Amino acid sequence: MFNIGLPELLIILAIALIVFGPNKLPELAKAFGRAMREFKKATEEVKESFEAETKDLEELKSTLTEEKENLIANLAEEISGVAEEADTPPEATTKTSAPAESPIFTEAKQGTLPLFSRPEEPPRLEATSTPVEEEKKEEPEEPKEEVPSHG
Repeated sequence: MFNIGLPELLIILAIALIVFGPNKLPELAKAFGRAMREFKKATEEVKESFEAETKDLEELKSTLTEEKENLIANLAEEISGVAEEADTPPEATTKTSAPAESPIFTEAKQGTLPLFSRPEEPPRLEATSTPVEEEKKEEPEEPKEEVPSHG
């Protein structure tokens, strides 16, 4: 504790004998012994209470760890269940309230959000020529005069 060896201890006892005398020295030693005993007892009580609190915290930690593992396992099961449902063909699943022809439903099956999907393009009509367009096509275009650029 203080790294006091035998020579230092003998010097301290000699000085205490000179200062207090041979009559008071035994009483001082008893008082010192009692003080050390009380100090050790208080230290043990603090140590025991600290260990009890630590034990409670360890139990709480193990309980929380078990709960966390259970939650992770349940989450993994739910995710795998959802993934299995997504892998099954749409005919095998029960019908939903949305019709199968709906673009939102087809987008949802593909895994995209309907909010950000492109709207369907209207069907293109076949090119039909009208008599007015035919007249325009038959007329030859006039040649344009070229304007020299000053660039």
